[in-house]
Amino acid sequence: MSDGMQKILFDPMKHPEWVAPHSPEWYKQLFEEVGEYKYPWKSTFDEPRAEMILADKITSYLCEGRLLDVGCGHGEFALQFALNAREVVGIDVVEGFIETGNKAKLVENINFLIIDGNGNLPFPNDYFDVAYTKKGPRDWYHEGNRIVKAGGVILGFYHAGSHGALRELFPGLYSQIPKPEANDILCELNLHESGLTDIKVELLEEIEYLSTPEDVLIKKCFGQSQKLREVVWQECLKDVEGIFNKYATSKGLKIINYYHLLTARAS
Repeated sequence: MSDGMQKILFDPMKHPEWVAPHSPEWYKQLFEEVGEYKYPWKSTFDEPRAEMILADKITSYLCEGRLLDVGCGHGEFALQFALNAREVVGIDVVEGFIETGNKAKLVENINFLIIDGNGNLPFPNDYFDVAYTKKGPRDWYHEGNRIVKAGGVILGFYHAGSHGALRELFPGLYSQIPKPEANDILCELNLHESGLTDIKVELLEEIEYLSTPEDVLIKKCFGQSQKLREVVWQECLKDVEGIFNKYATSKGLKIINYYHLLTARAS
C-alpha cells in the first residue's frame, strides 16, 4: 500500500504551538475556537459505529435508573438517554460546555454540572445505577465504585488510535504505533484499587471513510490553534492531496478507528 521511498511529512506534534490532546489547555482552546466537542471533519462510516455500540450497552443496563456521564463535553451524547432514565447527570470541567448542554436540554430530568471527574465526586454513596465516561477522565473509577449501587454498571470508552491508511500513507504527519490489544487499557487505568468487579474489555473496530484530503489534516489537527492549522496546511496539503487521490475509494479514504470499551460492576 505504501511506497518504498515514501516521503516523511511535516510532524505537527513537534511544532511549539502543538497542544497535547485532552489536556486542560486543549479543552479550553477547543471551546474558545468552536464551542463544543464535535468532530469537524467530513466522513462516512460502515455501521454500526463504535459510539452506537456504547449507547446500546448503556441503554440495556439503564432500566429507567439514574445515569452519570463523566466528562460529558457539551452534553449531546448524554441527551439521548433522558427519556429512558429516572435522572441523567453530566459533569465536565469546561464551563462553556456545561452552559451549552443546559441550554440544549428539553426535559427536566437531565442536568449538566461543572465538576472535575478526576476529583472527589459530590454525590451520595450508591446514588447512580449506571455511570460511564466517553473519551473522558481516567482516574474516576474508585469514586465510580462508591457512587454507583452495588451491582450497577460502570463503563469506559476510550479511543485506541486510528490505523490503516493514515499511518501507512502519511508518515510523519501520523506516527506509527502498534495495533492496540483489548487489555492495553487495563494497564493505563490502574483499576486494581478501584474496588470494581467483573472487569471486561472489548476492542471495537470502526471503519471510517474520510471525504477529502483536507479531512486528513482536520482530523490530525482537531482542537489545535488556527495558527498551527495554517502551518500544517502550508506544509502538508499538496502532498496529502496526491496521496489521497491515489488511494481513496469511491467512498473516500478508508481508515480503521479502534476503541477500548470497558465494562465493570460496582461492589
